[in-house]
Amino acid sequence: MRTAKRLLAVALALLLLAGCGQQAEPAAPAASAAPEPEQAEETRLEGWLFPWDGQRYYASENAVCDTADMSVRPISLTMGPWEHLTGYPVTDGRFLYYSTSDTQYAPDLSEQVWRCNPDGSGAEMIWKSEAGGKGVLENTCLSSRVTDVTRMVAFAQQDAVWFFYRGENLFSSPEVYRCGVEETAASRVEYPDPLPCGIFTGEMNGQPVFCGLRNEDREYFFWLLDLTTGETCELFTLPDTTGYLSLIQDGMLYFQDQESASLYEVDLSSGKQRLVWQQEEKPAVASWVQFVWDGYALLENTSLPMLACSLDLADGSITEATLRGRYTNSGEEYVLHALAPLGDCYVVECRSHSGTRAGMSQTGEPQQERYYWRDYALIKKEDYWNNVPEYRYFTWADGR
Repeated sequence: MRTAKRLLAVALALLLLAGCGQQAEPAAPAASAAPEPEQAEETRLEGWLFPWDGQRYYASENAVCDTADMSVRPISLTMGPWEHLTGYPVTDGRFLYYSTSDTQYAPDLSEQVWRCNPDGSGAEMIWKSEAGGKGVLENTCLSSRVTDVTRMVAFAQQDAVWFFYRGENLFSSPEVYRCGVEETAASRVEYPDPLPCGIFTGEMNGQPVFCGLRNEDREYFFWLLDLTTGETCELFTLPDTTGYLSLIQDGMLYFQDQESASLYEVDLSSGKQRLVWQQEEKPAVASWVQFVWDGYALLENTSLPMLACSLDLADGSITEATLRGRYTNSGEEYVLHALAPLGDCYVVECRSHSGTRAGMSQTGEPQQERYYWRDYALIKKEDYWNNVPEYRYFTWADGR
């Protein structure tokens, strides 16, 4: 069981981002030839919610990149004195949703869900778990980067937000909660029949997909939930020896064989499975998918220096990915990941900085704390996958 949980944890660290491109050392933010992204209308999004809305991207350091003026602005998220972020914000274009959890110093441990305006103002707690509860809110990483944060899992549908609370293993069933945009508190949704066991693993046709484990058959099974009716539909099964799965988007599942690292694609609507790519010979270190987007996947291995390549999912061809970001303190480079799609561009993190400042511990004692900030830019999707280092930079509004 421990192995199964570990495999699924790894599985849910991947996803549907995409992008790759070539490199040129990002110089100081300056004008570049990259065109502006197409602007999306301010409409409320439906389905699985992400940290972007077509115009804005909510970064992991609680800042928002806004293409309206190409600025990066810090946002302050409301939470209690003993709480910390566990599910970083996602947006439906009208509100942000995020989750917090009490720290070890709190007298009664619980988890909370918050809703606020896009700038962080007007926050209200719309749900709180029972103190000392045994479950966890569904949060997930959107890529397999070790630095990636977990995002709250939420769906927008019928002028409401839906989210999930479950037990701590694959054999527990999710609880579904709903909060209308005009309501101030979420309530549990009661369905006619009990739900199967499983944890959140993606989306199909605007509805959540979960993955459960049948211990007696030693297999994962994927099932779809209709949020409105509670009806479920089993989609596909995989042996629990599968090594690496991606999150599901638009009903497409990608997984890699544990031994060979061969990449397979499954259309969950039909059950059709095909081999997308396999390494010509088994290397000392396998290459694993980091994310999938726009018909491409980014592959990396864990050897140093890190090797990265883009994989065309249509024909299985690979191209070395040479775009790099830089840690300014050490001078080391990292593979440049696409963080979010905004129009016909991706957001990328070109530089990462760190420093120290005076802070305070949970017990009120003064201490030095390390903090980080990043330089973000836009790159055309086509340029990203073709290693063309043409960036258009965002500028920090506070002058960093």
